[in-house]
Amino acid sequence: MHLKPEFYNQLTAAMYFFKDFAVLLYAYSIAMGGVAAAASHCSQSVATAGGGQPNSILPADISANAKNGLQFAHFLKNVQVAFFNAGLKNLTEWGTSELRNDTMEIVSKIAAQEEVHASSIENILQLYNETLVLPCNYSFPVTTSKEFFDLAHIITSVGIGATIGLNERLAITDPSLVKPVSSILTVESRHDAFLRHVRGAVPNPAPFDTGISPIWAYNLGLSFIQPGSCSVELPIPILPRLAVSQHSGALYSNGTESKGTKEFMWDPTQMPFVTEAGKPLCIGWVNQLQKPVYTPLNIITKGRGTTDVPQGFNGVAFAVVTVQQPDDVNDLATAALAGPMAIALS
Repeated sequence: MHLKPEFYNQLTAAMYFFKDFAVLLYAYSIAMGGVAAAASHCSQSVATAGGGQPNSILPADISANAKNGLQFAHFLKNVQVAFFNAGLKNLTEWGTSELRNDTMEIVSKIAAQEEVHASSIENILQLYNETLVLPCNYSFPVTTSKEFFDLAHIITSVGIGATIGLNERLAITDPSLVKPVSSILTVESRHDAFLRHVRGAVPNPAPFDTGISPIWAYNLGLSFIQPGSCSVELPIPILPRLAVSQHSGALYSNGTESKGTKEFMWDPTQMPFVTEAGKPLCIGWVNQLQKPVYTPLNIITKGRGTTDVPQGFNGVAFAVVTVQQPDDVNDLATAALAGPMAIALS
């Protein structure tokens, strides 16, 4: 086929127009909102995860709240990446004969997806020239496959709760970031459903997951970090530690009946307890979308007491020691004297 000269000239001009337009469009996207460039990532991890970092357009700038929230999310993702990568190695040594045949494959996918999540958040922080939260040295108290899946459920529940809380704050200051964060949240929930199912538990123990504040999630993450190993410390309050003894029954139980009595331990010499000395202590409980529930601590000795788990709680609940009884979950986050503890109730 022969093109007429005038048609050829028109076609050539159109090609150059679209080429120039594409360049302008790309430049516009950089000027008006940075493209979250998918940095190079291990091809094996990307293949295992089912995809790599997103390349969607982000806003030209984000709020200080969003930057702090993303740094905190990066911190928590580093914990998850370290935990699941260590678990993959340890599960092979511990033996997997009692597990389903595809368990290792799915845990590998979870680990890879956590790596993609972490690198995606890191890429966003770099885009806005924010300080990266580098991994610390971690220690996870697991020596068997059962303990691994028990703790995996807790760590993932903390991640889910923290992401719910982050989304709540971003919806006010940075609604354009809600979509990518929500995309991570739904995948985390699928992870948790599998981790529960492996243990023989119901994948969906409650109709709602429990959102928590960055203060609580940060302190829960710190419990797995070797002291002095972090190069970056986030400007989030560090609370005195709280420990709890598990109920003598099964870790998972059905229904909404009382989950029994829990024994809590704390350090009474810590300043919050010295400041509030003489006031009656109680445990503040947070579960699902309910207002906090408070149960009195029956003091056994200084720094040690028991209380009953509130009726109707299911899934993972979060508990702190407090002398105040606010109705708002966020207010309770700052009123905690020690904690929190993440407790699997069903």
